[in-house]
Amino acid sequence: MPDQRTATAIDESKVEALGERILDEVNAGMSCLNLYVGHRLGLFRALRETGDVTPADLTRITGYDERYLREWLECMAANGYLDHRPETASFSLSDEHAAVLADDEHPGYASPLVCWIPSLASILPELLDAFGSGGGVPYEAYGEDTLEAVGAGNKAMFMNEYATTWLPTMPDVESRLKAGGRVADIGCGVGWSSICLAQAFPDIAIDAVDLDQESISKARNNAKASGVHDLITFHTADAEEAPLEGPYDLVTAFECIHDMAHPVAALERMRELAAEDGAALVADEAVGDGVEENRHFMGRICYNFSVLHCLPQARVFPESAATGTVMGPRKLEAYARDAGFRRMEILPIEHPIWRFYRLFP
Repeated sequence: MPDQRTATAIDESKVEALGERILDEVNAGMSCLNLYVGHRLGLFRALRETGDVTPADLTRITGYDERYLREWLECMAANGYLDHRPETASFSLSDEHAAVLADDEHPGYASPLVCWIPSLASILPELLDAFGSGGGVPYEAYGEDTLEAVGAGNKAMFMNEYATTWLPTMPDVESRLKAGGRVADIGCGVGWSSICLAQAFPDIAIDAVDLDQESISKARNNAKASGVHDLITFHTADAEEAPLEGPYDLVTAFECIHDMAHPVAALERMRELAAEDGAALVADEAVGDGVEENRHFMGRICYNFSVLHCLPQARVFPESAATGTVMGPRKLEAYARDAGFRRMEILPIEHPIWRFYRLFP
């Protein structure tokens, strides 16, 4: 029987195009690793503070080896991240690129996101084993870089948008928080979602919950450094077992329902905690409900995350729902209905990554 692959002529243009794409993606991965070097060593912040520098200047400022710094600076300039002045052999970081790479309060700050690359690469041996066993990879195995990518990567977004843009789409909830309401923050990570809310509404009380002990430890430190630790009580627990007592005016779950092994049970607990006239707010990836609806950037990156992170960390737990990152609105609505919510509404919030859902208890 003839090989089906040789029955028709190969389109060499497709072969060439895919080969070029693979090369581009390999280069992009290496660029992320070089950006990671700059992020972790504080080189972008140093460039932002000093302006135009030579490799020797940067060595005096940072104490790092001049030869490595010169190669890194040239690499960053060749890839378009830094500006280069050949006449002085110096390098600088533009204000626009500094906002993305060095200013953790700017809405466009994205430098910590490159921490995902070494983190995800580090668990590949365990992931390959999981493909055979059907098991999972513990969240803790992803290490400090995942905490940095999630925490520092989302901080500016929470600080710049949560209280000023997202909450006004629920004016009834916003008014109750202004009067001193109660909030339960499920899956709080390193705490920025709770911290920015406490800063915006200084009369509220927040219970913040996360299963990862290291995240909660960092969250407590972040809250103390931000001066709002007296408004937030942190709990190391999953949503179902957290020692919380309602009613709460607002119960939130930011970008974590799809990660949970038992999302219906978590949503059921959120419904029980929410006041009858309160709200549950869920933010999750702005994806469609299937492969054909996700042939775009968000779909591609979420499927990548799903294979490498969200699915394996959920499959650590027995009888996991194994949702994965690509949880479209139909899937969440089904979970919410099974959890006893009477209605789900997609809020009118423009966001490049997340979609926001209000669940009515």
